[in-house]
Amino acid sequence: MAVFPRCFAPDAGPARTITLPPDDAHHLVNVLRLGPGDAVGLFDGMGGEWVGFVQATAPDVRVDIVQAASPAPEPAVRVTLGIGLLKGAQMDAVVRDATMLGVFAIAPIVTRHVAVPRQSWRVGSAVERWQRVAVASARQCRRAVIPVVAPAMTFSDLLTSSSAGAVILCLEPGQAADLVSTDPGPVPETALVLVGPEGGWAPEEVEAAVARGARLLHLGPRTIKAEVAPIVAMSVIWSRWGW
Repeated sequence: MAVFPRCFAPDAGPARTITLPPDDAHHLVNVLRLGPGDAVGLFDGMGGEWVGFVQATAPDVRVDIVQAASPAPEPAVRVTLGIGLLKGAQMDAVVRDATMLGVFAIAPIVTRHVAVPRQSWRVGSAVERWQRVAVASARQCRRAVIPVVAPAMTFSDLLTSSSAGAVILCLEPGQAADLVSTDPGPVPETALVLVGPEGGWAPEEVEAAVARGARLLHLGPRTIKAEVAPIVAMSVIWSRWGW
């Protein structure tokens, strides 16, 4: 099947005409420069993918859906990435890259060593921005599933609320086994992968993770920047568990 420019359409479905949300309407008209009669790919963010034709671009952008398409495969393991809050562009980069690397959900967490001011993540606009970054990343990488970005929560609340079948806590070299050379165990259905902030984990946080059954693993002999660590972690995990 031909590859078409893509737009996010949460109301997409078989054999129907839909109106694109404002952000993707703008993307279709001003970035993709499509007009009536042009073919476009649509994804609903939950795994559905379709092909349609632009019906109109004013006053709203409307698309006639003509057939289903096969979405890119999702990883077998549903991974939630728990990431210690990072500053502005760093957090955006984590959300963007985690989306491309197949993470199912993203949970920003407040840890002992988080240095991000409280007012910058307590407002709803922060989560809304991160969710928009996830949408843009899914659109660009041709993924049909958009990870849900949760409101920031404490590390202890995430450990308590998570029902993941496996928990992996990423630590600095010398503090844990090496994931690159260690068998991560049986392939679970769900997993929680935890990456700390720039200041690392507090000892009591490591103890709490161990009590929850976490495996303590590092990602090689070098200290990796916090915004890069999720990329390395997910790349290694998928190489072990399979995509």
